[in-house]
Amino acid sequence: MRAGLGLSFVLALATSVTGCRDEGFVQLTSIRDEVCRCKTPRCGEDAMQKVAQVQVEGTPRSRRVAREMMDCLAELYATGAPETGPDVALPESPPAP
Repeated sequence: MRAGLGLSFVLALATSVTGCRDEGFVQLTSIRDEVCRCKTPRCGEDAMQKVAQVQVEGTPRSRRVAREMMDCLAELYATGAPETGPDVALPESPPAP
């Protein structure tokens, strides 16, 4: 009886180590990688459209991947935005007629 219990434990451990990968999480990770490889905000937005088609459970891992994806997108927006501020010279407007 004890050998059966040991075998069950080994099988449970092997399943948890090699276990079924969450396909939704794998897809979400792939989309994150795609967004983070983008060089323009438009590319990032196009990649983000794929997220709506993915069904993934809201776990700490998936939330971390989603946060990383949003950080990459925010960085794309920041690099694509024109600089503004008190130290940036504005173009001169034409004189009024």
